[in-house]
Amino acid sequence: MKTVFNYTKIMFVAMAAMVVFTACTTNEDDYIASSLRSSDWEGKITEYYQNRWGINGSEYSTVMGFESKDYHYTSGRGYELDYKTSSPKENYAFCTFKWFIVDGDITIIYDDDKWNPTYIVDYQLRGDSFYGFFYNGSDRRIQFDLGKTTFTEWDYYRKNGSRYLNTDYRAVRLKNKDGVSVANGIFAEILNNSVH
Repeated sequence: MKTVFNYTKIMFVAMAAMVVFTACTTNEDDYIASSLRSSDWEGKITEYYQNRWGINGSEYSTVMGFESKDYHYTSGRGYELDYKTSSPKENYAFCTFKWFIVDGDITIIYDDDKWNPTYIVDYQLRGDSFYGFFYNGSDRRIQFDLGKTTFTEWDYYRKNGSRYLNTDYRAVRLKNKDGVSVANGIFAEILNNSVH
């Protein structure tokens, strides 16, 4: 009888430990999601501008925003704006994406791109800093360094520029009916040339 009691005790301790470890992972994901949603993030993504757009990255920047329907969600929708720093309203690409977090790893799935999915697994998210590496399915790690910001121009970029949804080079099909892709200036030219 004593042996059965000991086994029951051991099983109870093991089950309690599993619950504690599972809760830590969920709490970590909640913390990461809350930190991402707390602000917009703006800065540089090295090699990205060259790899995705074929342009020199030193003249370009990116701002990202993460949203979800509920404060406790570890997934949602987001926005990304790539722009030329000297002429942000003349030269830019705006697109939407889906995001989710599992065991601390962030996955981004763009609505308009072949760069899917993109993973953020080696990063630091502390205070005003979000930096680390993107992985886009290639063997390359693409470094990013973003800082907290309050970006108030999302509506401008969402509503202006050339929408590439239905005709000629704009024929890029979005994977999601809620998705939006808008480009202007050099970014629209690159998209136009890449389809022809």
